[in-house]
Amino acid sequence: MLVEAARRTLRDLQASSVAVFLPVRGQPMLGAAVAAVEPLGIGLMERLPIDDEVFPSAAAYKTGRPKVAHSIDTLGKHPEFAAFAPYPLTVASAPLESAGKRFGAIAAFWPGIFRKVRSGELDRLTAGGREVARELVPLAAAGISMQAGEVPLVVAPLSTVSPSSGEDAVWDAETAPLLYHVQQLALRLPSALSLEDAVHEVNQRVVAGLKARATAITSLENGRLRVVGSSGCSQAFLRKLEASSSCSGMPEERAMTERRQLFFETAHLEARSRVEPAGGNDGAEEYIWIVSPLLAGRRVLGTCSIGFTADGRHFAAERAALNALVPLLGQAFERIRTQDASHALARQLQQALLPRMLPSIPGLVSTSRYVPASGGLELGGDWYDLIPLPAGGVTAVIGDVEGHSTAAAVVMGQLRSAVRAYATDGLSPGPLLRRTNRLLTELRTELFATCCCALLDPETGHMRVATAGHPFPLIRQMSGRYLDPQPDVGPPLGVDAEYEYTDVGVHLEPGALVAFYTDGFLRADLDCEMGRGVIDTAYAVSHGQLEAIGDEVVKRTTVFPRAVDDAALLLLRYEEPSAQARHYVQRLEIPRRDLRGVQRARLFLREWLSAWYIEALDDDAQLLLSEVVTNALVHADSDVDLRVRRYPHHLRVEVRDSDPHPAINVGSPGEDQAEGGRGMMIVSALASAWGNSPSGRGKTVWFELPL
Repeated sequence: MLVEAARRTLRDLQASSVAVFLPVRGQPMLGAAVAAVEPLGIGLMERLPIDDEVFPSAAAYKTGRPKVAHSIDTLGKHPEFAAFAPYPLTVASAPLESAGKRFGAIAAFWPGIFRKVRSGELDRLTAGGREVARELVPLAAAGISMQAGEVPLVVAPLSTVSPSSGEDAVWDAETAPLLYHVQQLALRLPSALSLEDAVHEVNQRVVAGLKARATAITSLENGRLRVVGSSGCSQAFLRKLEASSSCSGMPEERAMTERRQLFFETAHLEARSRVEPAGGNDGAEEYIWIVSPLLAGRRVLGTCSIGFTADGRHFAAERAALNALVPLLGQAFERIRTQDASHALARQLQQALLPRMLPSIPGLVSTSRYVPASGGLELGGDWYDLIPLPAGGVTAVIGDVEGHSTAAAVVMGQLRSAVRAYATDGLSPGPLLRRTNRLLTELRTELFATCCCALLDPETGHMRVATAGHPFPLIRQMSGRYLDPQPDVGPPLGVDAEYEYTDVGVHLEPGALVAFYTDGFLRADLDCEMGRGVIDTAYAVSHGQLEAIGDEVVKRTTVFPRAVDDAALLLLRYEEPSAQARHYVQRLEIPRRDLRGVQRARLFLREWLSAWYIEALDDDAQLLLSEVVTNALVHADSDVDLRVRRYPHHLRVEVRDSDPHPAINVGSPGEDQAEGGRGMMIVSALASAWGNSPSGRGKTVWFELPL
C-alpha cells in the first residue's frame, strides 16, 4: 500500500523521489520505510531525529502540519549530511494522520535551488498523507507493524514508458532502485569500522535492493577464504567455502584467479546446493549466481557471491549494479585491513611498554587496568609499574606523558626505565622525582610528564609518597576512612629542572586500599570526593575483592571521554606485615613450554593445602588448577606465574600469563564440536567465583573455593 502511495505521489507532483517515514523501534527517530525514486532521485536521508525540526518530515510528524524546506537550510545545521544531498534540493513533507492517530510523514524531493512549492502541490501532498493514514488505521488495528525497517523498500516509478521510447528509457526506469542502493553504499562503506560492518551493509542492500536470494562474502586470509558474512546460504556450502583453497575448483577461486565476474546457472549442479531451502521448499528451485572478486589494484582481497531466483530475468541491470558495488566493497576491505594492521601495531607498541606482569610481593596484593584511548592510531603516554627493591620494600609509580603520539610513548618508555633504575638504587620518592625531572629536562623532548611515586615497606605498613603534578593516590583504610596527608604537589617533570620534590609519610593499616590513577579514569579537575565515591561504591559492590574493584572502577568511570585520553589504574591492598603474610601467600613460576608444568603445579598446591590444614579442598582445587594452568601454557605461550592465597573463609588461586586475550568459555549451542575450551566450563561450574583480569600486559585467571 505504501509503495503505491509513494508512486502516485511521485507521478502527481513530478518529484525526483518520494519517501514514506515511520518511527524506528526503540529510537527517537523516523526511518524511511518506502521510497519511490527516479534515476537521479538521490538526496534521501534514511534516518531523521524526531526532535530536530530542521528536517521537514520530523517537523510534520511532530507538529501535524505540512512543512517545506531547502537542503541549504538543513545542511547549515547538519553539514555531515552533505554527501546525501550532493546538489540543492527542495523538500516538502506532510503528516500521515487520520482519526486522531499520527503514523509518520510523507515527503517529496525536487532538485533545484529554492524551488517554489505551489499551494496546490502542498495541498495534494497533505491530502495524500491523510489518504495513506486512513488506510493504515485498519492495518494497525490488525496488528501490522507501523515501524520502519533497517533499509527502505525502494521502487521505480509507475511505468509511463511506451515501447516506442526505446530500450534506454526502460533501462533507466528499471535501474533507479539499484542505483539508489549503490549510491547509499558508496556513502556508508567509508565509515564501516570492521569487515563485518561493511558486509552487513552490503547484505542488507543487496537483499533489499537487488532482491537477491542468497549472499556470501569472503575475505582472503593466508591463502584461504574466510566467510565474513552471508545470508540465505546453506551451511554445507559455507563450510565448503571456508575450506576452499586455490586449487579447490570452486567458482570463487576461479573468479579470483581470472580477476573477473562469473555468471552461472542451476545447470551448474552446485548452484542449487548453495541456497538454504525456504520453508516448504524441496530445494528444486532454480538459481542464478554472480561471483565477483574483491580487488584493490592488482591485489585480490576476497569474493562476493550473490544468488538470485531464476525467474526469467536477464539480470543485466543486476550485473551492472554489482560491477559498481564490488569495487566499493573491495576498497572498504583494503581500508579496514590497513586500519586494523595499524591499530594492532599501535596496541602492540603500547602493550610492550607496560610491565609484562605485576610482581608478587608478600603482604601486598596488586592489580592493574589499562584502557587505551578510542581515538584510533594515537599512542598514549600513561604508564605504571610496581618495582620490588633489593633491600626490601616496593616502589609503586604511575605517570602520564603529555600528548598522544609516538614521541609520547617513547618518552614514557624512557621515564619508566629511569624510574625503575633509580628506585632499584634505593632512592626514596622525593629524590627519585628530582633526578627523573633533571633527566627529562636534559633529554630536551619538549614534552612534560606528571608522575606519582610511592615507597612502601610491607613489614611496617609505612609508605612515603611524592608527586610531580599528578593526583595523589586515594588511600582507603579498612575502616572506610581516607587518609589526607596534604602533600606538596610539585610541577610536572620537565618544567623546572631545579625543583626540589619532597615526599610525605603515611601509615597503612592491614586491609588498606591504595588507588593510583591517571586522569583518564578519575580526572584531576574533579572534586576528590567524587573519586572516593567511585572507590567506595566499587568496594561495596565487589565485597572488597581487589580484581572486582578494578573492574567496577573501569565500568563506573566510562562516563569520562575515553576518546581523548587513555587511562591507567594501579590498585594495591596492604594485607598485613609480610612476615605473617608470607606463610599464606605462596608462588610458583612455570617456564614457557614446560611439559611437566601442570604436574609441578598440582604437587605444589597439594603441599600447601596440607600445610594449611585444608586438604578437603584437594580434589576440586587440583581439577580447577589443572584446567587453568593448561589453558595458560597452551594458549598464552609464555611463562606462567601461579599464586595461591589462603584467606580466613576461602582459598584463591591466581594464574598469570603474558597473553592479554581472556580465557575462553565454550558452552553456547552449536559449539559442542569444538576441540577445546571446556576447561573454563569446569571452572565456572565448580568454583564459587572466577574471572579474567588484566595483569600488566597479560592477564590473570583466578578462581576461589570456600573453606
